[in-house]
Amino acid sequence: MKTEHVKESISKFVDGELPPVEKRAVAEHVMQCEECRREHDGLRFAASLAACLPAADAPPAVWTRLQDVIDRRDAPRLGLIPQPVILSWRNGAALAVSVAAVSVLSVLVYINLFTSPPRAPQQAENTQTEPPGSSVQIPDSGDNTRSTASNVLAAADANTNNVNSNTPIEPQPARPSWEVETVAGRPLIGDGVGGGRIAVGELLETDSRSRAKIAVANIGSVEIAPNSRVKLVGTSHTEHRLSLERGRLHAKILAPPRLFIVDTPTAKAVDLGCEYTLEVDRAGNSILRVTSGFVALEDNGRESIVPAGMMCLTRKGKGLGTPFSAETNSEFRKALEQFDFANGGSLAVRSLLLKADFYDMVTLWHLLSRVSANDRGAVFDGLSGFVKPPAGVTREGVLNLNKKMLEAWRAEVESVWFS
Repeated sequence: MKTEHVKESISKFVDGELPPVEKRAVAEHVMQCEECRREHDGLRFAASLAACLPAADAPPAVWTRLQDVIDRRDAPRLGLIPQPVILSWRNGAALAVSVAAVSVLSVLVYINLFTSPPRAPQQAENTQTEPPGSSVQIPDSGDNTRSTASNVLAAADANTNNVNSNTPIEPQPARPSWEVETVAGRPLIGDGVGGGRIAVGELLETDSRSRAKIAVANIGSVEIAPNSRVKLVGTSHTEHRLSLERGRLHAKILAPPRLFIVDTPTAKAVDLGCEYTLEVDRAGNSILRVTSGFVALEDNGRESIVPAGMMCLTRKGKGLGTPFSAETNSEFRKALEQFDFANGGSLAVRSLLLKADFYDMVTLWHLLSRVSANDRGAVFDGLSGFVKPPAGVTREGVLNLNKKMLEAWRAEVESVWFS
């Protein structure tokens, strides 16, 4: 699955038509294969465009017309078409239904694309205008009655108001929303308090004694810890999105990759089918802990793929850090933070390589593309000591950041990590 593309299965994957075993296999492949991921993202984008097409009910007259055709009451028109001997009554009924279906589709397209709301009646073209303060002649039943221009304008305003008052007001559609369960205290949702639903654009806030649980559509749930503030950014069949402005959330998601996203002030956490905890402090810094599956942290084109058992930090104004094991030693973690956020450079790289152990293999793989060219060889040697490069991956290719070789080695590293 890692070497052969799965493009022929991606369409069924996007439509949710694959059995569970094959669905998981395709999801894992898409997560690792950039070419298939582009195919997957393209199909999802097309599906999202199709979902945006407006739907409208056909007028009652259309359905009456359709029933007339089906009942063969429209026979005189069909009778104008020469009917071959081989045209049976079954074929004739099929033709009638086809014609009716085309008529319905044409009416729906016309309603959605070419109709517009009624405009207010216009002034008569022969109405004369004069400079302010002068008067105009308004013919009335043959009599010439003088009236000021202000009277004419007042009459026009009254007519416009009358038209507007008769124009029906379209009801605003309800915003999509998710169910919220109050776990403790009194969480605040929008302008209300307690359980209920959170709509797109609304905030959910908890104080020191409040906790809540949000049902993420039909793909999982998110628990909101005390002293937290989250916003429902959007929800559709192609993407579900929250924003964690501060506090902590714990997400449990069972869905195809990249369907659930959480924005933070410093990065976005893209779910790849997993369980994780995400925390944002008041300064905007964040820390991600993954307990199952994978999460991709992304910021300005940079990506950290964080597997279960690992963590990753972000810093406001500094950007995205490098993933590290929750079990790594304090010296390694300190050197890594120096490299990520304090311009530690080569000195920090040498220090963390001295403290690296078997469980730092994922960190070393990420560092291959983040350290300077002068330090890349040392990182290559350090990673090779824990996980040998697979067949076809050469030292020269990795030092030149050959993308296919790096991805092949990453797959090998993750296989060892989860074994």
